[in-house]
Amino acid sequence: MVEAKLWRAKKQRVEKVHVWRTRRSRVGELVQWDTSEHDWLEGRGPKLYLISMIDDATSWMTARFVEHDSTAENMLLLKSYLEKHGRPLSFYTDKAALFTSTPKIKRGELAAKDRAELPPTQIGRALKELDIEWIGAHSPQAKGRVERGFGTAQDRLVKGLRVAQASTLAEANAYLDSEYLAWWNTTLTVVPAEADDAHRPLGKQHSLASSLSHVETRSVGQDYTIRVGGRIYQIARGDIRAGLRKGTV
Repeated sequence: MVEAKLWRAKKQRVEKVHVWRTRRSRVGELVQWDTSEHDWLEGRGPKLYLISMIDDATSWMTARFVEHDSTAENMLLLKSYLEKHGRPLSFYTDKAALFTSTPKIKRGELAAKDRAELPPTQIGRALKELDIEWIGAHSPQAKGRVERGFGTAQDRLVKGLRVAQASTLAEANAYLDSEYLAWWNTTLTVVPAEADDAHRPLGKQHSLASSLSHVETRSVGQDYTIRVGGRIYQIARGDIRAGLRKGTV
């Protein structure tokens, strides 16, 4: 029909091709961090969440099951990672409320450019104190490595937990550590482009116990008291200093 000029073929257009982002060259340059909500135990036990950290250069995974995707649980995994590997240059997460403070804007209201900066979240503050950069992803696809890791886990890890008959949090974490992570980190990891490690050791100026604590800011009253959790606390007389009244602690 084309040769007989009964049909005019349309010109073929090349659609925009997705280009994979190049891996970071050194281990510890960028670590992707996310949580997956899934029926991991297939009804045999409590609802669990899988918190996972994957190194961008090597795909090395650190993970643990928790019953709540909370700041405290994420802090515990962060503590474990830092004690084992040191401080990475940056963490790459979504923009969940655990990691960043988002101003509440009414419908139809434009974000004011001069809006006061919100205080950081507990995790955001901890990362800043430890000199670790936080990078927020604009979409789930941007965290492709950790998202694909969850896809594999929701198939292979679920089947492994089923065979192991895991029905509790402790049993799920035992299988995760001894079987799944051992298999992942020996089978699915790659050699980084550069051999040197970008992780930095914890220095004397860093205190995990302090940085990974729950920290709140309060104003000191005229009578040298502060209010926390609906209670009033009196500052000891020996701790009173000049300028403390109406100050911030």
